[in-house]
Amino acid sequence: MKEIDFAYLPVIGRGEQIHIICAMHGIKINILYSTPMGNDFQLSTDSLFGTVPWMKDKSNDLILNDSMAMVQYLVTKYEGPLTPLSAIEAASIANLWAWSNDYYSFVLSPLHDIITGHNEVFWRNLRLTDTLAEGGKELALNNLKILHDKRVSFLENYLEKFSDGDFMVNGKCSYADIFLFTCVRAVQKCAGFGDFRALCGSDPFADRKNILRVCRDVESIKEVSETVGTKFEECPI
Repeated sequence: MKEIDFAYLPVIGRGEQIHIICAMHGIKINILYSTPMGNDFQLSTDSLFGTVPWMKDKSNDLILNDSMAMVQYLVTKYEGPLTPLSAIEAASIANLWAWSNDYYSFVLSPLHDIITGHNEVFWRNLRLTDTLAEGGKELALNNLKILHDKRVSFLENYLEKFSDGDFMVNGKCSYADIFLFTCVRAVQKCAGFGDFRALCGSDPFADRKNILRVCRDVESIKEVSETVGTKFEECPI
């Protein structure tokens, strides 16, 4: 039985990559919407760490509460097109997935605070960086643009030197490509990032040809386009 229960929020976030992986590997996914944006899953009582994403494998009752653990488990337990073929390939994919994870943690999560109006210092500190501590929204957005430009430049330069195909590792789609795709398209299309896009001249990734190439190739995969549908246009973040 290839089936999981998956708790998250009705946003792109760290969750859409799990939806895509399940689609590409033929895993049934039962979606639970978590508080505070749904009532199927209670963060305070149902989550191991008080956070989402959260998943439970229906075949063995394994519960995971970390997105990297979920991704690596799903592509290893249920083999498919995203399963690494060697230890070297697995390490290379995980290394590039970590770029998107850092970008999400240090750029997108603070932007989420600005978009949703989370002004409590304690909440913001849980986001790993306190962009609103001094100067308010305008300075925070400018600081995040500086960080965005630096982090994205590193990946773009890496792909220019080392990527030897349409995707980032060995010329085939990996879960690192999937996470990059969901992060980039969310910034480009989700309504909440409008102020950030305006600050960056409408598209924060406009001149990043290698990153955009990867995203286009991910988007061309049938299971990806069918799973995503119009979510980027409909989700706030």
